[in-house]
Amino acid sequence: VYGIAGTDNQRRPLDKGLIWGAPIALAFGITASLAITFIQLILATISGYYGGIIDLLIQRLTEIYMILPFLPILIMISLLYGLNLWRLLVVVIVLSVFGTSVKTYRVWAMQIKSLPYIEAAKAYGASNLRIVFLYILPRLLPPVVPSLVLAIPGYVFLEAALAFLGLSDVRLVTWGRIIEEAFSAGALYKGYYHWVLMPSMMLILTAVSFALIG
Repeated sequence: VYGIAGTDNQRRPLDKGLIWGAPIALAFGITASLAITFIQLILATISGYYGGIIDLLIQRLTEIYMILPFLPILIMISLLYGLNLWRLLVVVIVLSVFGTSVKTYRVWAMQIKSLPYIEAAKAYGASNLRIVFLYILPRLLPPVVPSLVLAIPGYVFLEAALAFLGLSDVRLVTWGRIIEEAFSAGALYKGYYHWVLMPSMMLILTAVSFALIG
């Protein structure tokens, strides 16, 4: 065992893997969180502002998505198609866009819709798209930003969990992949605790960091 983070059973220094895994984990988490939050925000605002058949359609889709088992579907798709990390990211976004947050954001959009400055915008002839994207969405962003930041560690952990299950891209070095290799090599019962603890500590540190930022 040598180096800052120790080595694995093939004498490879773990600190290199942890450094290479950091941008992949953060890119996956941040991209998923940003994309899902903003798509949900746009859908919820359109639903709350327009009402009628559009609102009905979006809300029924949201309720269908809410009862679908997210993780089993994701595992099934990964096993069937052998997706790389970024295609997996697209699948995660598609499976999450009609989440429970759509209903919460919709209520906020309906409250803002009734405010006097929206009526004033309608009176001077602002289009519906202008009202949605320039007058309602900016008002929804401040309360949404903390939840957006707090969602990032969840997607970082999701990527690590998928890698641990052997469902992520085998060509990429990620924190979850390091943990999966450690368990495959029997690191715990052989006493190589650092092999599991170091990537786990990086995941925990990431979660705590984003929680404090949020």
